[in-house]
Amino acid sequence: MAIGEHPILVVEDLRKRFGRTTALRGIDMTIDGPGVYGFLGPNGAGKTTTFKLISGLLRPTEGRVCIEGADVQRNHSRAVSRLGVQFDGPVFYPYLSGRDNLRVVARWLGLDLEERSGDLLSTVGLSESADRRVGGYSWGMKQRLGLAAALLSDPKLLLLDEPTSGLDPHGIADVRALLPRLAREEGRCVLLSSHRMDEVEQVCDHVTIIHHGEIVARGTPEKLADQDNVVTVQCERAEAAVRILGEVPDIIKVEQTAADRLEVLAPAVPASRINQTLVDNGITAEQIVVRRETLEQVFFRLTGRTSADESDPGGAG
Repeated sequence: MAIGEHPILVVEDLRKRFGRTTALRGIDMTIDGPGVYGFLGPNGAGKTTTFKLISGLLRPTEGRVCIEGADVQRNHSRAVSRLGVQFDGPVFYPYLSGRDNLRVVARWLGLDLEERSGDLLSTVGLSESADRRVGGYSWGMKQRLGLAAALLSDPKLLLLDEPTSGLDPHGIADVRALLPRLAREEGRCVLLSSHRMDEVEQVCDHVTIIHHGEIVARGTPEKLADQDNVVTVQCERAEAAVRILGEVPDIIKVEQTAADRLEVLAPAVPASRINQTLVDNGITAEQIVVRRETLEQVFFRLTGRTSADESDPGGAG
C-alpha cells in the first residue's frame, strides 16, 4: 500500500511513564485528512508529552505512532520527513539573522530552499525583520520564526505547541488566519495545542480534550457544546425534584440553586423527558429553560480548574 493511502496520523494506545509517574494512559487518535485539530488540556494533562512522542523525541512506554503509514520508532526518518514541529519557546542562534537561521535549519534537513525561505518569512510576517539578528527579536517574533522553520520541509502534518504564545493581538490574529489557510488551501493537517478557548473555537475543525493523560472528550467545537446542555427547572418542590431527577439514567448532575430552582446537566436527555418525569411524580414545572454550554464551560467541567497548576514530566503541557 502506498504511503499516501494511509491516514495522516495514527496514535494507538499511547502510554508514557517517567519512573513512577504516568504521563499518558492510553491515547488513541486517527486523523484522516487536512484540517485544524485542537488538542486541549490543562497544564500537566500530557499535551507536550504526546507531541514529543509523535515527533519521536520521546520513546513510548507502550503503543505506537504512525505518520502516513510509517512507524515513528521503527522508520523514524520516513515518518518525520512529512512532519513539521514547533514547540513553545523555539531556540535559534541569536547572532544569526532570521533568514540565516532558516538556512541553517534547511541544511540540517538536507534542503535547498533559498526562495522558499523568503516566502515563509513573508507568510509569518517577518519580511522586514528577516535580516536582523535573532538576538534582537521579541518573544513573539521568535514564535513566528519557529512557525516558518516548521514549514520548511513542506510538511503534511504540522504540530504546533501554543503557537500564539507571546504574540501581540495583531500577531495572534495573523496566526489564526494562517492556520485554516494552511489546512484548507495547502492540504495540511495542523495539530494545535492551546489553552485559549476563543482560539480553538475560531480555527479548529475538531477538538480533543485530554486530562490526566487520558482523552475525556472529542468532536467538533459545536458538537461538544451541543452535547452538553444545562436545563434550568423552576418548580415548587425543588428538593423532591432533585431527588427524582437524580435517579434518571443519563442525567449526569442535578443541583438545587434556589428554593424553587434547580439545574440539570443532561446531554442525552431532552427537556421534554425531564418535564414528563416530574409530571409523572406529581411535580409541575413552572418554567424549563435549556442553556447551551460554551466550549470553555465544557472544558472546565471535564478537567476542573484545580488541574491548572499540575506539571507535565515530559514538558509544559
